Amino acid sequence: KSPNRNQNGFESTVAKQLPIGVRSWRIDEHLGRGDSCAVDTLVTSFQDNTPVYNYSIANSWTGNLGSPVQSKLFFDRTQKTRFLFSNPYDVYAINVEDIRFFNTKTPYANLTYRTSLPRNREEDYFRALYSMNFNRYLNFGGLFNFILGRGRYQNQISRALNGGFWSSYNGKRYEFNVVMMFNDFRNQENGGLKDIPSITASSEFQYLPTIFDGAVAAISTYKSGIFYYNHKYSLGFDKERKLKNDSLVYDFVPVTSFIHTIKYENAKKRYTEATANAYYTNAYYSPSNTRDSIRYQNLRNTFSLTLEEKFNTLLRFGLAAFAEHELIRNTNYSSETKLLDEYEQNIYIGGELSKNEGKLIKYKFRGQMALVGKRIGDFTVKGNINTDLKILQDTVSLRAYGEVNNTSPEFFMNRYRSNHFEWDNNFAKTFDIRIGGRLTSKKTGLSLGFNMANVKNYLYFDHNALPAQYDGSLQVMAFDLQANLRVWKLHLDTKAAYQITSNKEIMPLPTLALHSTLYFKTTFFGVLL
Repeated sequence: KSPNRNQNGFESTVAKQLPIGVRSWRIDEHLGRGDSCAVDTLVTSFQDNTPVYNYSIANSWTGNLGSPVQSKLFFDRTQKTRFLFSNPYDVYAINVEDIRFFNTKTPYANLTYRTSLPRNREEDYFRALYSMNFNRYLNFGGLFNFILGRGRYQNQISRALNGGFWSSYNGKRYEFNVVMMFNDFRNQENGGLKDIPSITASSEFQYLPTIFDGAVAAISTYKSGIFYYNHKYSLGFDKERKLKNDSLVYDFVPVTSFIHTIKYENAKKRYTEATANAYYTNAYYSPSNTRDSIRYQNLRNTFSLTLEEKFNTLLRFGLAAFAEHELIRNTNYSSETKLLDEYEQNIYIGGELSKNEGKLIKYKFRGQMALVGKRIGDFTVKGNINTDLKILQDTVSLRAYGEVNNTSPEFFMNRYRSNHFEWDNNFAKTFDIRIGGRLTSKKTGLSLGFNMANVKNYLYFDHNALPAQYDGSLQVMAFDLQANLRVWKLHLDTKAAYQITSNKEIMPLPTLALHSTLYFKTTFFGVLL
């Protein structure tokens, strides 16, 4: 506090006002470019703000928070890594693309805690985030998530832990982003309910028999660690700019940037059973217990050269070219015996054409191809265009995208060893074409989306839990609607999706999915301080 004299000459003490301001962004893994995003401080639908409900409005899972999840909406499905056994945990797992970097004028913290009923069967969710700036350029932040789902049935406890640290520096010529994150998930497995026809309305769910009894003590775990470092040095010049008071300032205009990115992933999936399990037909390596583990390690180095958009005032777009080296190691154990241990190396080249400045139109087109290695011939071409249209008194945002992917199967889809399952395959590359678009009204909050995919050589798991490939073409089409309606202080927020699939045997999808939230919103108290 600082002493001041008021108009009557008496000394008073006035609290010093602290500057308030939080800027947040996510980055592109290859080039480290930031894409601004809003800081979430809303209380609307707070009760539904959990990883599963944020992921998709329709999901396949056991219903226990912390258990593996797959979206029933085809275009909501994600693949954060190239490790087959990580995909069911995408909803909870933290990767570089999930990190929000901050630049704050004052330290920023966000704490969240949720629980549920009944007691002894509740689900707990805790989240803590903290970020602070040491100066105008350097920021440091940390995140910790904890989930504990006790389950409705026997042997169904799920526990999820993840978090880590990040830092960013945004100087005149030099910038960096660094991330260190971990994921640690543990799930009890019960195989599902046993003797389902005998279940009645009076059955007590916590005592219902399960396929795996307590003696089996089946446990599945997934752990991963991620280190990511991206840094950039820019060459450019200082441009003179005159302020309203006729004073001059100099803004740095980058011309060319040199970028290096290194990312290391280390992930491990483990499945154990304390005793023999008669549910499975095979026990290849141990008839008395099961100890299977699979490890995936990936080290990537990417070197990029960019021509910055801010300098290119004539053509108003940015250019980038990059080369990437990838080293992968896949290992497979059962009962402490190493069954598979293979390395692969790949070299990719790629480029990007983008426009992020201006108000009329923004776009980004990127292509990448594997030139050397086991994935030679793999390529990805994708792009998106965004623009705003003035229609009467409304502003309508239009977004269109398209992508073409030609990808080799993940290693463990071709070769895998465990106590209960084994396979050796030689699957062909998957060719995937997707297009889509979205119209959003800023005035009404109404949003309409369209997506379509044509997939050749689609990979899936059959009814025997074995990988298979459909050698024909599979088509999926989807429409979705988001509407936020308001009458007086009553709100109805609705999301709906309609899907069509050309082969329901290979790709079973629900035709219609709907999620609505009805709530009353008003203000009971004004500003207290």
